[in-house]
Amino acid sequence: MRHKLIILSLLLSTYAFAARPQMREVVIDTICNAPLHDMLKTTNKFCYQFQACPDSLFPWAYAGTAEEPTTVKKTKESRDAIQLRYKDRVYDAKNKTGDVAIDIYVLGVRWWKDTHLGTKYRLLRPANAQYPLTAHMTATYSGSLLEGGDFVMRLEPISENQTRVHYEFRLVFGKVLSTFISDKTWHNAIEWRLETILENLVEHAETGTVKQKQRGPKPL
Repeated sequence: MRHKLIILSLLLSTYAFAARPQMREVVIDTICNAPLHDMLKTTNKFCYQFQACPDSLFPWAYAGTAEEPTTVKKTKESRDAIQLRYKDRVYDAKNKTGDVAIDIYVLGVRWWKDTHLGTKYRLLRPANAQYPLTAHMTATYSGSLLEGGDFVMRLEPISENQTRVHYEFRLVFGKVLSTFISDKTWHNAIEWRLETILENLVEHAETGTVKQKQRGPKPL
């Protein structure tokens, strides 16, 4: 409890010094050298596992994003300043909705327990055209950690073996947590991971697998 109060005091003092944006996002346009069918199949696989069995994402979609063991003291700008521990999972295949219980650790201390991440997945098509296809997964959270989130993959074929990809991963932090997320914390702990996820999805669609690698945030 003492540790939690110290962290909360730091967050509140930071908020008093400078307000920070609640909404943060990664938006990327790229080309996948694979047919639209393969990119869509990979996207559907990611969304299903994110909703139903998130631990299954670590060998491929989350490859290269894991925290590295270190003896260096964690700070709010460390790449593993915020950690999620997945627990119970409930998935409704008919409605493509999911619910995952999560414990959230800040600087190694469990700050939120049994926070629930609810998700809804939809594949959208234009009313008067065949493409683009838009895979859209929305997220809602219990408690005050996050106010919501969106994962978007908009896909359009360029040729038989190329797909234009528009990627968005958007998070809306709760008012208290947003004070903790400075630009440097966002870059070091979160942004590069969301960028790596897209790289892994494209690699999986192109090759059928994802090579294991070590990655980290690029210098600002």
